[in-house]
Amino acid sequence: MAPEVSVCIPAYRAAEILPATLRSVIAQDHPSFEVVVIDNASGDGTDRAARRFTADPRVRFTAFSEHLGLADNWRRAMDLCRGELVKLVCADDLIHPTALRKQADVLRNDPSVSVVASRRHLIDGDGYVLARSMGLHQLVGRHTGADVARQIVTFGINPVGEPGSVMFRRSDYEAVGGWDASCVFNMDIDLFLRLLGRGDMYGQKESLAAFRVWTQSLSSHHDEEQFQENLRFIQRVRDQYRIDAPDRRIAALTGLSWRAWDLRRKGWARLPRLWSKPLVA
Repeated sequence: MAPEVSVCIPAYRAAEILPATLRSVIAQDHPSFEVVVIDNASGDGTDRAARRFTADPRVRFTAFSEHLGLADNWRRAMDLCRGELVKLVCADDLIHPTALRKQADVLRNDPSVSVVASRRHLIDGDGYVLARSMGLHQLVGRHTGADVARQIVTFGINPVGEPGSVMFRRSDYEAVGGWDASCVFNMDIDLFLRLLGRGDMYGQKESLAAFRVWTQSLSSHHDEEQFQENLRFIQRVRDQYRIDAPDRRIAALTGLSWRAWDLRRKGWARLPRLWSKPLVA
């Protein structure tokens, strides 16, 4: 019998950090879930780190010898999921012990909701809190895809958050075509918007995940190529939803948001550790 929820963890060179992620996932209080872990031909011991957890019958691990790009690897992980509700957790992030239960409850009880998202903590490489309860600015509660699109265009960022703070239906994911390799940097919010063509989003006020800000994460360093990809994505959202926003304004606001993120990241690196580790050690 298939579990209700699948958590997939696509891992690459994650031997050091994957155990903390897995501990946070298997600590869930949801009664019916599986954990699908794949190793994208890492060669650093990620496979050994994952196999330590396979004594738990809920954990399934597959090691691949062929290295794929980010989108194809995420698609490969999703293809192995059996649950109707799915959550992708990056191999360096964490989720709160109640995350699956609280998000599954929303989707199970309201078929008109296609995406449920929570706020999240930001943590450093060692798991110390950098900022609490981030994200979902003006998006707590029920919102449409158009509401999310306006936030994207207005602020030049992903207002929903990373995959670890989001849950959706596998059937909806398959219906909209899954992760799109043509927009790697915006791959998460691109999928969420397409899912929102099939229902509304419900934003949860509490933090049910933690996103790790460290040197190994894709978002840790912004470069010009990523900026231009982000700009093109926002312009496409603007056009699709017919939002009044000239290119010059979009470029200015996006540039401001990116500079603000870089300044915050540099500031966090200089701060003393004022809080204990969140969620799991």
